[in-house]
Amino acid sequence: MKLLLIRHGSPDYEHDCLTEKGRREAEILAGRLMSEKIDGVYVSPMGRAQETAGYYCSLSGHKPVTCGWLHEFDVSITDLTLGEKVVTWDMRPKIWTESELLFDRNRFADAPELAGSDMYPRAQAVRRGLDEILAEHGLVREGGVYRKTGDTDKTLALFCHFGATCVMTAHLIGISPMVALQGFSAEPTAIATLCTDDRFEDAVNFRIHGFGDISHLGAAQGNGGINYK
Repeated sequence: MKLLLIRHGSPDYEHDCLTEKGRREAEILAGRLMSEKIDGVYVSPMGRAQETAGYYCSLSGHKPVTCGWLHEFDVSITDLTLGEKVVTWDMRPKIWTESELLFDRNRFADAPELAGSDMYPRAQAVRRGLDEILAEHGLVREGGVYRKTGDTDKTLALFCHFGATCVMTAHLIGISPMVALQGFSAEPTAIATLCTDDRFEDAVNFRIHGFGDISHLGAAQGNGGINYK
């Protein structure tokens, strides 16, 4: 199985939609995705993700499924050096790199920086939601692996946000979501690609084949004013 975890195009956060640049990015992304044989499309309820997915679905004919748990991962945590709240992926390196708890995939929520936050229930909602989709497509989670229960030769696309992408990726490869949130980066329309390692009979795990891929924008450089780095 292949999963494509896709961030929305350049956003207008105030109006929860795409900017003119974001719409052009989404259009280019849609063309890139047409080279994939995508079997199912899932999308965040937020406008910027819905709009991004819409460009692809208008070409492919897919009817996307909206999933509330793919919502922007807008969780605030405490920066102990400042004594104030920050978004989850903006912790100071001095803090998160020295916290053993934040590196623990099972105990990260016990870290004092997360006290009083809804980080754990939000992360659990993403984990459960993803596992439910995978189960529908023939992969049932058992401990740290997935067991095949049917045909898993499929590609699924999930249009969402940076935070949700990090939490899903961490769940699939077995690390703390806090490590992914601090250590990964994804520009607008970036694609994270994860595929199952099918070498070991019916028990499989996922491997990252790419993260933050915006090469489709590079291919369109000079066309539409897209800034590709």
